[in-house]
Amino acid sequence: MKAIFLDIDGVLNCDRTPNPRHFPYIVDQTLLARFRKLVEASGAHVVLTSSWRVDPIGLYAARFYEVPFGDICPDMPDEPRRTEILRWLAAHTDCSRYVVIDDEDDELDGLPLFQPSGREGLSSEICNGVLDYLAGKTNRDMRAGLITRVAENIRSAFHRNKD
Repeated sequence: MKAIFLDIDGVLNCDRTPNPRHFPYIVDQTLLARFRKLVEASGAHVVLTSSWRVDPIGLYAARFYEVPFGDICPDMPDEPRRTEILRWLAAHTDCSRYVVIDDEDDELDGLPLFQPSGREGLSSEICNGVLDYLAGKTNRDMRAGLITRVAENIRSAFHRNKD
């Protein structure tokens, strides 16, 4: 089995996503369509890592928008997302290849991170990189550069909850 660990904020929505009422849970239909094509092309099992998974309204919103996911990471409030992902992987030993799609890189070192910009969301370039990685064509992930990562992490600390 192949798996995609999915964050939502900054991936399936971005700074340009229309949200005139400032709802806390919103999905950009263009980014969602791009993600659905990625899931279909890769045949990967999607595991929700987003903080949306621990809020009943967030989980409802993910289902309402029809975000394609089949499982959620365990909720370990005092642990970093990396530990939650590793716990899921330990329980699913049939997972042969996986990626993490997240706009932040909080303690995701050593994991194959594909990091879109929170300003732009999931790009076609990242989708192509994920497909190549999951197909075993490359072992290269797509992390943002150090300066971009630091700026994005600082920006996200002031603009939205950890996601």
